[in-house]
Amino acid sequence: MFAEVKKLLTFIRGDSYDDVIIGEIKACALDLTSSTEIVLPGVISIEKDGTTGQIIDNSTVDDEFVIKTIATWCNKEIGNPPNYENLQRAYESRKGQMRLSRRYSGGADGCE
Repeated sequence: MFAEVKKLLTFIRGDSYDDVIIGEIKACALDLTSSTEIVLPGVISIEKDGTTGQIIDNSTVDDEFVIKTIATWCNKEIGNPPNYENLQRAYESRKGQMRLSRRYSGGADGCE
C-alpha cells in the first residue's frame, strides 16, 4: 500500500519524506475510521525498520478508491501545496462517498 500511495503523491520525490508519508497514511486511516462509520477493507500496517531504513508494509488494503483517498490526504497534508483547498474538497468528497457506500460501511454484500 505504501508504494501505491507514494506513486500518487504529486510533490514528493525520493525517500526523504518516507517517515512523513507513513505518518500521514496512518493519520488518514484514523480520520476515516474514527470520525465516520467507515470500515476500511483490510488493515494498514506500515513501519520503517530503524536499523536498515527499509519500509515494512504488511498492509492488506488494496482497494484503489481507498488508496487514492489516502493519497489525496497525503498530498494536502505534506508540505504547503498551492491547491490545498481543492485537495481538501476532493478528500471530503471521497470520504463522503465512502460513508455512503456499503462497501466501506461493513455492508453484507460489499456493493454500493
